Amino acid sequence: MRHVRSLIPHLFLIVITAFGATVLAQDAPPKEAFKAVHLVNLKSPADVAALQAAIADLNKAMANAGYRDIKYRLYKVTGKQAGAYGYLWESSWPGGDVYDKVHKNAEWIASSQKHPEVDALMKDEVYNRYVEVPTAKK
Repeated sequence: MRHVRSLIPHLFLIVITAFGATVLAQDAPPKEAFKAVHLVNLKSPADVAALQAAIADLNKAMANAGYRDIKYRLYKVTGKQAGAYGYLWESSWPGGDVYDKVHKNAEWIASSQKHPEVDALMKDEVYNRYVEVPTAKK
């Protein structure tokens, strides 16, 4: 029993370190305009409702921070699905500076923490940021 007790602080440290590494692994947002895209699988109407509630709160926080044109939107596959993901959650950003300001905004942070169930919904997500590919000059 004594051996198990001595391992608990080490296990806690490992879990915290792993979580922190995941958060820190995300690249800085691009400086130019970009789209952020989450591909997810929502398994029930309750999952959809939970994500929609979180999106509504986050959109409200962004509007209150002065960014009314930036919105998270949720889409689902229509017709025959190709690939593994049935839902797409996206947002368009004018640049990384605005993205950073929004994600550091106290109301946005509080809104995201209000919906911890979203973390489970995003467990197997694919997340990418996309910048526009300029047209080739002739």
